[in-house]
Amino acid sequence: MKGNKKMDAQGKKNVLVVGFGEIGKSVYNVIDKSGKYKLFKKDVEELELKEKIDVMHVCIPGIDNFVDVVAGYIAKYKPKLTIINSTVKPGTTQKIFEKAGGLIVHSPVRGRHPNLEDGIYKFVKFIGPTSAEAGKLAQEHFESIGVKTEMFKSAVNSEVGKLLCTTYYAMNIAFHQEMNRICDSYGADFAEAVTRFNATMTMDIEHKIPRPVMFPGFIGGHCLIPNIMILKKDVKSDFLDDILKSNEKRKKELEDAK
Repeated sequence: MKGNKKMDAQGKKNVLVVGFGEIGKSVYNVIDKSGKYKLFKKDVEELELKEKIDVMHVCIPGIDNFVDVVAGYIAKYKPKLTIINSTVKPGTTQKIFEKAGGLIVHSPVRGRHPNLEDGIYKFVKFIGPTSAEAGKLAQEHFESIGVKTEMFKSAVNSEVGKLLCTTYYAMNIAFHQEMNRICDSYGADFAEAVTRFNATMTMDIEHKIPRPVMFPGFIGGHCLIPNIMILKKDVKSDFLDDILKSNEKRKKELEDAK
């Protein structure tokens, strides 16, 4: 209560959301619903601000010149804290910190497109800091808007974690694609031979960890395959290649079945 009175006396802090796609809109809406901040948004249009920015949320795609673009926004808007919500190549947040300085964290958004707002509330918002002070401020900011957080040791952990999280999901789908092919080769029903076995099987004796129940569709969307391509820029992996090969094969199978 004491913190709220102090904030009311001084007025609301200013928050700028840069990038207004699905991630940016969702972050904006979560902050807006809290009613605790004065919000500004910037997409492709120019935005000049006289107000001092306390927190800047970066929600733009991980483009090739991402480091320079974000460093430019930091120089222009001079936020006290910068939070990078974008999925980026590992090491990106540290490069921005080295180029622009200041208080910066990486905190990826998790959830299902396009309803990411729900995911921001439901999933723990991991914070990958470039300094202890930056992490503390980011944690206080997220918790003030009702978002659960967990602090990581560094930004590279949250950057790698987000990419591996989506890739793990893609790997499971790719294996379901292959299991579907095996079922077809035997004339077996996928729903019974795979789905029912997975739905009724757990990986521990106390039945707390269920197996994933997925379907052998084509992997499309905004995250899974693009995030694999980010990893492939730095990592050689047969697993990643096999996911991509299986997915292209599945695409052709579905087209041939039409």
